[in-house]
Amino acid sequence: MCGRGTSSGMKITRIETIALRDRPTAAKSSDGARTHGAHDHGIYGYDETVVRVHTTEGLTGIGQAEAPSLVIDSIIRNSHGLETLLKGEDPTNVRRLWQKMYDATGLYGRHGVVITAIGAIETALWDIAGKALGKPVHELIWHAFMTTKVGATPRKSVVPYATVYPPGDNIEQLCERMTIATARGFRAVKVEEWPGQFGNVDVETDVAVVSAARTVLGPRRDLMIDVQNRWQEVAQALTTIRAVEQFRPFFIEAPLPADNLDGYARLANAVDTRIAVGDWGFTGRHEFREVLEVGNVDVVQPSAVRAGGIDEVLRIAEMAYARGRLCIPHAWCHMIGVAAEIHMAAVAPNMPYIEFPIPFPDSPIITDLLVPRIQVSNGGLIEVPNRPGLGFELNEDVVEKYRVEPY
Repeated sequence: MCGRGTSSGMKITRIETIALRDRPTAAKSSDGARTHGAHDHGIYGYDETVVRVHTTEGLTGIGQAEAPSLVIDSIIRNSHGLETLLKGEDPTNVRRLWQKMYDATGLYGRHGVVITAIGAIETALWDIAGKALGKPVHELIWHAFMTTKVGATPRKSVVPYATVYPPGDNIEQLCERMTIATARGFRAVKVEEWPGQFGNVDVETDVAVVSAARTVLGPRRDLMIDVQNRWQEVAQALTTIRAVEQFRPFFIEAPLPADNLDGYARLANAVDTRIAVGDWGFTGRHEFREVLEVGNVDVVQPSAVRAGGIDEVLRIAEMAYARGRLCIPHAWCHMIGVAAEIHMAAVAPNMPYIEFPIPFPDSPIITDLLVPRIQVSNGGLIEVPNRPGLGFELNEDVVEKYRVEPY
């Protein structure tokens, strides 16, 4: 099972796209168009795209895609789509089926949302494989990470960092929200750019925001900063990063436009702070090889809900490991992605953190999506589950209440 050429007798019967929305209608702009941008979640709500694979034995597996549900559903359910491709296949042959999906979509895929859809299904297949074998996913993916020390064992717990988003309308509100994160035990917290705050006014404002954040965190917690591609030139990024380095940020995320890899290389070579990139649309190991070799970044941030699934993220982590770089996966508000990344971080030696959402306002399709809830201990750790598969199931009450047609 889980590799090539084995068979469990179980077969895939269908692949289901579950679209969730925690607001009844989409918001409209003044011209009637739906609005949904980087700063919209607190006003317009959250959208989640879940994929569930069904089998002849009644076992199901879940995955998640950070892409519009209608797009993912179309990739899965079109006449030559992924569901047609996988029907009748043994779901425990995970790596072979990933390659089958990748090969079959090569003319129109290889990158972007097709890889995202493949990754959501692959995560669900690992979930099924673990349930079929009675083993947690981290035991099945252990040998996927070949640079791990011989004789090493998976971690029993992993360390999440909290993304506080949105950060609030002013520094006082940011500090209140960061205090909530520290009170919940998080060992690291990430500050996001925001209108009127970091990354959008001037260097003095940036310094004031980061100084306040460091004061809340104290000297022992790590501070991350996400610029969300706001700075358009290397000189601007250099000026600000040098001004805030006194506050010891663990990394600066996405300081430049995602495609400016030459700029990332210049920046990474010029500052002491780690430069991180990878969550803005990057998919698959081939794109991340460029990020590492051309962009020369210190931290790559692939996501199980975007970059091709569990094995693909581990391949990216292995490439980073071979170059002495870190891999800190992206997840934001996608809790099945967080669940998958718990298992990945259990086996990847260069994954010191995974991302964990603290949204304002909170949403049931984030916090209550999974049963049991993913819990962060007072010591800032998440226990790696030993339950079969991912170790979590969909909360069917939440699905029933917030499910909509793919859109």
